[in-house]
This record gives sequence, C-alpha cells and structure tokens, in this order.
Amino acid sequence: MGVERFVRKLPERGVRRSLEIGYEWMGRQLWMGDFADETVLEREWDVLVLLDACRVDLMAEVATEYDWLPSPAEIEAGAIDSVAGSSKEWMRRTFTPAHAATLEQTAYVTGNPFSAAVLGDNHPLGLVDEVWRYAWDDDAGSIRPEPITDRAIGVCRDGDFDRVIVHYMQPHVPFLDRPDLHAGYRPDDWGSPDSVVDPDETGVDVWGRVRRGELNRDEVWAAYADNLRVGLDAVATLRRNVDGTLVVSADHGNAMGELGIWGHPDRPVSSVRRVPWIELEAHDEGTRESVLDPDETDTDDRAVDADVQDRLASLGYTE
Repeated sequence: MGVERFVRKLPERGVRRSLEIGYEWMGRQLWMGDFADETVLEREWDVLVLLDACRVDLMAEVATEYDWLPSPAEIEAGAIDSVAGSSKEWMRRTFTPAHAATLEQTAYVTGNPFSAAVLGDNHPLGLVDEVWRYAWDDDAGSIRPEPITDRAIGVCRDGDFDRVIVHYMQPHVPFLDRPDLHAGYRPDDWGSPDSVVDPDETGVDVWGRVRRGELNRDEVWAAYADNLRVGLDAVATLRRNVDGTLVVSADHGNAMGELGIWGHPDRPVSSVRRVPWIELEAHDEGTRESVLDPDETDTDDRAVDADVQDRLASLGYTE
C-alpha cells in the first residue's frame, strides 16, 4: 500500500484506524482467494440468468419467499466462484475466442451497457441483444427487468440458438424503490489500496456512504434485497415461458466491508467472488407473450452510443 504514505497519514487517521487498515491489507494478502478459471460456458444449462451483483447470502435470505427456489442451505452449498468481480471483466473473461464454437450457438440478451465497450460489433456470440439500448428507463437510471424478460422469451421461442444468457441489472444499484440511497463511484480508483483505505477518496456510492456512517447498513441491505426481489419476480415469469435447464446465477457479488472492500472492484474477496448457482427446470406454459421487437423501436443508435457513459454513470460507474 506504500509504507511511506501509510506512515505519513498515520497522525490524521489515528492509531485505531491505522490498525484497521493494516489488518485489512494483511487480510487481502492472506485470505483473498482467486477467481475461477472455469467459465459458465463449461457448465451445463440451456438458459443462464445473471442477476447483476447478487451476493450469495442475499439470495439465500430472499429465497424463502419463492417456493421454486431451493432452501438457503442449498443455495449456500451450491455457490460457485465467478471468473471476475465486475461485469466488464466477466464479459472479457467469458466471451473469449477459446469458446468461439460454443458462443456461435449462444445468444446474449443483456441490460448491461458494458456490452458496448467489451463486445462492440466484432464479437464471437451468435446474437447480442442489447436491450439497454432501446428499453432504458431514464427515470429509474437503470433498465427494468420486464423488457429483458420479453426479449429473452422471444429469443428462446425462436429456437435459433442452443443457449441463451439473460443478464438482468437487478439487484445492482440503483435500488428501484430507493433511488435516494445511490450516487456514483469511480472504478478507476479500485485498483489502488487507497481506494479502500480512505472513504473520502472512493466516491459517494451507497456502499461508501454506509461505510462513512451516512446510511444505515440494515436499511441499505433491505433496499438491496428489494431490488433482488424485482429481479426474481422477472425470473419467475421467465421460467414459465421458456424450456430447458434454467440456471440462476450472477456475474459477480458485492462486498459490504469484508477485508475493507466495498462494492465490487475486480478483487476476489469472497463476497464478490462467490455467486449463486441454482439449477431449475423451466417449462414454457405460454403465460406471457413477447411483444417487444428491437427492430420496431424508435432508437437513434448514434444518440444511444453517446449516452453510454451517462447510463453507466447512473449505475454508479463514473471516471
């Protein structure tokens, strides 16, 4: 972390905080763990649902409200390691030329705007349906799950691809029912120890505000859980309108102070690295019709491309 800087800032931090910093730094060296080498493409599934930034313990807590989800103990036991701690890196480490043959037969229906930066037009996937481009909710500062569900149902029913990945933004911030809790943060700072050490240098996202004592941790956790419920309600609809093995997982989790880390930097602390892996059987009962057609939406691609950074910023990613 830079011994000279650590010592220089000791007087203003105080002994107690300095000891905490030392413990956090040492913990990261000893207990951080490693991201997975195996991608989700090497596992068995027909439809893979990604609930962005979903912690395993959050899923276990909320799962008791859904009779189609396994028990909390089963969810904890079935968790896997992700290949990355951020959506951007998850895409980069998953959609690689090494998996070109599989990806040609895979569709990716996504609400995550990082697809613009990572995938572009030259990608190995059979289909990239960037629903965020034409169904973004400016008032919410995110994309709600319903249009993603509609497009996923349509792609699955078309039957053109062996596999479909469905990437919902919830439970990632902003919290749809509590937008007042969220503000932006700076991912460029995540790579340095100081981005964790000094809250005043990490931006003002919801997780940093909890750390500073500006927000109540339990209140934020409740809002986080409510956002997951929004995502799970969409999954409940999806699993009744597609066929095959449907897996509920996440691209990464989210830290809430473990080893001094908050949010989801690309650091393999357990709360970021571990994600749910819930295998379900889905059956198309025809309870929902897919009426959203991207070809019929009135979207100026040039304007959307210009707004990509604004959309990422509303999700909390600011430079």
